[in-house]
Amino acid sequence: MCWFCRQHDLYIWDMAHGNLVKILHGQKGEHLLDVVWHPNRPIIASVASGVVSVWAQTHAENWSAYAPNFKELDENEEYDERESEFDIEDEDKSVEDKDESREDNIEVDVGGTWYDNIYPGVGCDVQSHLYSFSKILNPNWSESFSEGPEILEYIKKIAEPVRPKITFDTAVVKTIWKDNLSKWVVTLSCGRVLQADVVITGTGLLHKPSTPKFPGTELFEGIRFHTNHWRNDVSLAGKKIAVVGTGASAVQAVPRIAEMGVESLTVFQRTPCWVGPRLNFEFGDTAKFLFKYIPYLQMLYRWQLFWRYELRFPTLFMLPAKDIPIVGWLHEKVQSFIHRYVRNYIKTTVKDPAVAKKLTPDFPMGCKRVTPSDSYLESFNKENVHLVTDKIKSFNKKGIETVDEKTHDFDVIIYATGFDLIGSVNAFEVSGVNGKSLAEDHSDSPRAYYGITHHLCPNYFMLGGPGIVLGHNTVIFVGECQMNYIKYALEELLLRKASSVCLKESSMDSYQEWSRNKSKNKVFEGDKFCTGWYRNSRGINWTFWPTNLISFWWHTSLGFDSENYVFA
Repeated sequence: MCWFCRQHDLYIWDMAHGNLVKILHGQKGEHLLDVVWHPNRPIIASVASGVVSVWAQTHAENWSAYAPNFKELDENEEYDERESEFDIEDEDKSVEDKDESREDNIEVDVGGTWYDNIYPGVGCDVQSHLYSFSKILNPNWSESFSEGPEILEYIKKIAEPVRPKITFDTAVVKTIWKDNLSKWVVTLSCGRVLQADVVITGTGLLHKPSTPKFPGTELFEGIRFHTNHWRNDVSLAGKKIAVVGTGASAVQAVPRIAEMGVESLTVFQRTPCWVGPRLNFEFGDTAKFLFKYIPYLQMLYRWQLFWRYELRFPTLFMLPAKDIPIVGWLHEKVQSFIHRYVRNYIKTTVKDPAVAKKLTPDFPMGCKRVTPSDSYLESFNKENVHLVTDKIKSFNKKGIETVDEKTHDFDVIIYATGFDLIGSVNAFEVSGVNGKSLAEDHSDSPRAYYGITHHLCPNYFMLGGPGIVLGHNTVIFVGECQMNYIKYALEELLLRKASSVCLKESSMDSYQEWSRNKSKNKVFEGDKFCTGWYRNSRGINWTFWPTNLISFWWHTSLGFDSENYVFA
């Protein structure tokens, strides 16, 4: 989400799909997200990556936030505060503005990744009672690990109060900081140019698909698409299917594809992933009833999940401290037990020993994303499901040729190859202080202070920015912590009656050094154990939060560290 506010007014943009959210009124009792209250200056907060929602906590009888009509202007035109009156008629006309140049001019919806990804089996690897907002609990989850459609319905229900105030299908193209005005100039895909005091983005790190470019790709005469662009108009029944990749999306999609009546399904694996049992189960009516009418029971269940997941970090990601004899020895024994357990699970689940061996990783768990599943490994017991570990050499008219000179014929090739992280971070052009490009500063290792602020961008906040990816717990909690931090920052900005707040470059450098030090003795540090999307081609981890989630909460949710910022 990207927010635009002018003094007492706040605009929210859903940057996952470029949606303009016009918050007009919030009434007491609409308990959705969180509100920072400052006398006569309401600031509304919302959470990121396609989830358009508001926690309402009022400090008065009721509150209102007015979204005036932005003045359309040239980038060099001075901002005129007198043009801030809200004009219903003009704003309604602007809603109809569509970008006809888009490849698929469709009506998007809220939901972010859960709206984009509709491949069969799409779901979350974090249990639903934890993968949800702490103040908007859902007692009616159907199973412990809910699938995408159910998560999307949860998000839609949260967004319902503000849905009439959302303009869909409008993308932000670029944002430019004007030093002389202390404002951002924002250019939209429809050609409109707006100005704003504050920009808050929630584009996330996993929304731009990564599609490998093999030689001869264009020669293939069949159908090919990415899981992120799943085609429901293509029937897979009776066809020869290839899935390229064995990451999280492949682990979820392969079992469902195998059940679609395909003639054959071939999975091309470069590196095996750690696939332990997911242990999914359904919630019965009694459990749902208890969660609904005894909310503290649901909160208790959620908290035990949180601490169970939190214990995964030292267990899986930290290397045993050999300089502390007893603790290091015990840690090593626990890790060794977990690795043996999952290896044995793979060995006993996959009937063919040769295939089981190919599906067993030779690197520590946590070096790559852990992808639990109750059905992925069993798919390879089907006669029409095959595993190929030879590297892909090229595509041809009929299918794929591997380096062993074998040709594999297919009707459909599906890329389950993840996302372009650099492209996702640089979702649109950002020019900060003195016209410096944020993308150029990012280069191949983007950075942000707690994934939120950057020293080149005053009044610019990120939700889900670089360096906050988790492998052990829920990213929803990260978003809530970041929103608390932004809330404190905006409150401080108002209290000081300042026009801008910007991170000090020295604070960014100190934070980067702290992050690198915290990454030491972790399985995801460098390419010592394996390569993967956590790190760039130089082995630098710029995506992963280097310690536990309690530490992130401690640094972001207890107040605003104004000593690390410059106010103007």
